[in-house]
Amino acid sequence: MKKTVILLLVILNPILCSAQDTTRVLFVGNSITYFNNMPFTFEEIANSLDETTKVTMFAMGGTGFVDHAVNPLVFDLFRQGNWDFIVLQPGTYEALGESYPIEQTLFRAHILVDSIYRYNPCTKVLYYEVPWGVFGDTHDDLINYNNSMKIILHNLEFLSDSTQLFFAPVGEAFMTSYNIDQDVSLWNSYTDIHPNPRGSYLAACIFYVTMFQKPSLGSTVLSTITAGEAADFQELADNIVLGHLSDWRINTYYPLPDFSYTISSDTIFFNNQSHFTDSVFWDFGDGGSSQKLNPMHIYSSSGNYTISLTRHFHGCEQTVIKDINLSSLSSQDVGSKIQVKIYPNPVDKILYIDLERKENIYQFEIYNQAGVLFHKTDEFRINVSEYPGGFYFIKIINTKSFEIEVLKWVKS
Repeated sequence: MKKTVILLLVILNPILCSAQDTTRVLFVGNSITYFNNMPFTFEEIANSLDETTKVTMFAMGGTGFVDHAVNPLVFDLFRQGNWDFIVLQPGTYEALGESYPIEQTLFRAHILVDSIYRYNPCTKVLYYEVPWGVFGDTHDDLINYNNSMKIILHNLEFLSDSTQLFFAPVGEAFMTSYNIDQDVSLWNSYTDIHPNPRGSYLAACIFYVTMFQKPSLGSTVLSTITAGEAADFQELADNIVLGHLSDWRINTYYPLPDFSYTISSDTIFFNNQSHFTDSVFWDFGDGGSSQKLNPMHIYSSSGNYTISLTRHFHGCEQTVIKDINLSSLSSQDVGSKIQVKIYPNPVDKILYIDLERKENIYQFEIYNQAGVLFHKTDEFRINVSEYPGGFYFIKIINTKSFEIEVLKWVKS
């Protein structure tokens, strides 16, 4: 099982990279899931795009959360552990709020999710937004379909926000496709809510893009549809998901780790921007490391360095990597716009900070050479008379725009 997700950034361009082991995915649903072997088409698409993936499916016709929340076979699967993703598909009428109030379905979702996390603390759980169905070819039928999908979307947002999870927007993809061209049917018939092979292929693409956050376009897997249809559905899935991650709550409640940095000469100040963190570990790429939340590091020579930040949360870890060229980047290169001077330098007693606009939106932090925070203030004159002699750094932070400047100074 993958417990580490690597986010590689080269020249600030994010590429999500998978580890070499297998991504294990469990689908729990009903006939909406198992029609046309959709989960295994998803598996083929993932493997065709170099994401080694193994799918397990538990799907019984006519079931929903009301059944899964009391089925010991479902909980036996959860106990197996080692799942990277678990997909929970509510019953179609549960998603619509017709068979049970959505609050009751949420209660059952909590039972399932709590059990999943008990045995799989690092698993990513997501919901399947079901695609409903169309019941005729009139304008009123189209309006009724769109209105039903609005209700399902609202209920999936409610489930996701209430359990802090995300969902695969299969229904949104179906609705978008059908509104563009009603001659391209994604269901078996007007009175059947089950997807046909085209619909199941589109659903498989949506799941790939949702889980891996990478385009499905380019997969050579066709299942039983034509190459042209496959390319169209791949492109649609990519546009629906990647252009609207926050709409589907992707990365909203468990965002990927990230950090920013400010360079001053041979020193880099790192700012951890990761959420939901128990502890961190920094590798500075030159043999140095730190477990401080926001460290600074002095490099002995210029060159290219690979910096990694590993975040630990609830026994799971994720790592973000950035390559930094110390010889070509400066504080201006990373977007600093603060016009500031400090004087005198060297200084014996009082260090003065001269800003073009002396507003109370600035905060100042002083660090020694080892990266220890000595002092934090919003005053524009700092008494350093008691400081030991040596090199120091002052970090100027605009608390409104979050711009940062770092300057080196000497205590005489």
